[in-house]
Amino acid sequence: MLTMIVADDEPFIRKSLIHVFNWQEEFGIEIIGEASDGQEAYELCMERQPDILFTDIMMPMMGGLEVAEKLKAGNCRARIIIISGAQDFSYAQSALKMNAEGYILKPVKLPELREVFHEAVTRLRQEKDHQLNFEQLRKQVQSNMPLLREKFLQNWLAGLYRDEGELWDKIGYFQLPFKRGDVLTAGVLQLDDYQSAIDKFSEEYRQLLYFSIQNMITECLEKPPGGISFVASENEFIVIFCPDQAAAPGTGAISSLCEEIIGSIKKYLRLDASIGIGRACSSASELEDSYKEALAALVHTFYTGHGSILYIKDIQPGTAALQSTFFYKFQARLMNELKAGHTQQVLELLEKLFDRLAAPKLQIDYVQSICAEIIFTSARALYELDEDIEQVLEDRLTIMDTLYRQKNISGLKTCMLSLFYNLSTHVAGKNTSKNSKTINRIRAIVQEGYARELSIARIAEEVFLTPNYISLIFKKETGETLTDYITKIRIGKAKELLHTTDLKIMEISERVGYENPHYFSTVFKKNVGVHPLKYRSGK
Repeated sequence: MLTMIVADDEPFIRKSLIHVFNWQEEFGIEIIGEASDGQEAYELCMERQPDILFTDIMMPMMGGLEVAEKLKAGNCRARIIIISGAQDFSYAQSALKMNAEGYILKPVKLPELREVFHEAVTRLRQEKDHQLNFEQLRKQVQSNMPLLREKFLQNWLAGLYRDEGELWDKIGYFQLPFKRGDVLTAGVLQLDDYQSAIDKFSEEYRQLLYFSIQNMITECLEKPPGGISFVASENEFIVIFCPDQAAAPGTGAISSLCEEIIGSIKKYLRLDASIGIGRACSSASELEDSYKEALAALVHTFYTGHGSILYIKDIQPGTAALQSTFFYKFQARLMNELKAGHTQQVLELLEKLFDRLAAPKLQIDYVQSICAEIIFTSARALYELDEDIEQVLEDRLTIMDTLYRQKNISGLKTCMLSLFYNLSTHVAGKNTSKNSKTINRIRAIVQEGYARELSIARIAEEVFLTPNYISLIFKKETGETLTDYITKIRIGKAKELLHTTDLKIMEISERVGYENPHYFSTVFKKNVGVHPLKYRSGK
């Protein structure tokens, strides 16, 4: 229902206007007051705030146009419909300037009056509906303000706003605690080993967990330097610090805040978290870069471990690589020890490798690719010796997935040590029976062929293995080198010939595989302690 006040200094005309229509039935208007002069009309309108003031233009104390002007100045919402007995066009012009809804000349004609009011009521109802819709929308916006604010923050850090003026208008609208001239810094908090940390929780508990973390961050940010935070995703809590205190990491206000946040999460939720911090930026539109730097800094928890606070400006870009000579020598040694089943030596080599990998802060994907190459090179080499090696090794995709799921270098190291321990012990078990046969075959070859030229390379050809490999397994199984064993057999045969025959030293030397008698005598004395002739005479 619309409301109206009627103003006219002549009582008869005023009453006539009040009763000329059934205002409620025809127009939906309720008359809530009447005034006999301009001053009374003004005061009544300011008090009752009607939708319409139906007034004569000429009245004592204050004319209708003056009333309209004062009501406009007083922000009264009443719309003015004027009745005038004056034909002067200047009055109509003044009424138009006052945004009067209608201007009716006396004597009043009912069809004209009805048309003016129908048009005025239609406009008022449309405006009221629009106002009502606007108010409803405004309330909806207010009720959804937290979501809208968070969406703005996400868009801000995504770099959707490049116009500094527009950005600060939005910062003001969302009542963020920043002002022009502030130096802003972005930080990102993530839970360490996130997947394993939350796997044991139900979805409901996870949501409570995120809410708790956000509350802890917000509480800590109430202290200087302060700032705001919001959740970008399940494991990405973004913090915007203000002002810039990042210049002194470890002692600055931002570092202290981060330590408090990480400490609270550890204390109350028993979870580890790390925070990456980008560079400070003097322009609000540059905050996207600071955010991306914070994410990049967090990647280096691969080296620093859990509960780290990482400033991007303290992290040097990793461009180093392992020296090729070191890597190839390492692989050669690893293959030899692995084929021999020397588990302890294999693990020691891997420990030394990871000391190298961690020291220069290499690119993480480079470290992972190094490990992958070592695994697959080893697998190929072992497969040539033992097709059953597939019982120990998983398929290629599973191995790669396991490697790239490791979130820190200690986890990657543990993964590699475990895998190569299994490989080495498997080979060692296989070698126990296989090596015994090989050793017996080598011994037979030596005992049968000691009198002729006999080298480790030649023996290796006869057993279809490499010289290095047979040397390794012979030493492992017998405790002596293959060279020492060949010498022992030859010297043993020489002692037998010296004791049982009258052959000359030169002849005995040839019979036990030494072409040079002098060299034979030297080797004999070294192993027996006396010259061959003294050994013979002593018997």
